[in-house]
Amino acid sequence: MTHIKGGGGAVRNLGDMPSIADLVAESLQAARAGQWPAHRLHFAALHDALHEDLAPSEEDLRIRLDTLNAAAPGADPVGYLAELEQFAELLHARGVPKREVAARVATLDLRGLQPPEPIMRIFDALERAPGVPLRAILPHEPVPLYSLLRERGLSCTGAQRADGGYEVLIERG
Repeated sequence: MTHIKGGGGAVRNLGDMPSIADLVAESLQAARAGQWPAHRLHFAALHDALHEDLAPSEEDLRIRLDTLNAAAPGADPVGYLAELEQFAELLHARGVPKREVAARVATLDLRGLQPPEPIMRIFDALERAPGVPLRAILPHEPVPLYSLLRERGLSCTGAQRADGGYEVLIERG
């Protein structure tokens, strides 16, 4: 399981339809601060938005995007950050779209539910859409969830939200 604790920093509710430029800036800001869980959340949204918007003539950007998405920034943070910075510069040079991006990752807001309801709803959503990343917003870090995800071959990254909640991104390991 790829769960990274800590990292601090606020995470924007990615359902608020940021622009691609916003996602690039927030992903870079979190990476520069070494806040890998927050970076992963922003980069996942950036990846989803760009992957569908890149034209066939921009295959070089798609390859860089997929390479960064598959990388483990903690293994070589300096090298990863250099690649991310270079990718951001390329996007800027080619005119990053300023339009807003609808969230393409399903989001469950599970605050206010009593245990075990949040975990039951998470697994129900994962079962209904296998292979599709899931973002869950919880009132606190869901420590009991991590081993359950690992047992099912899923990975999870998370970060504290500015509103005090905790946001996790669950993906196939």
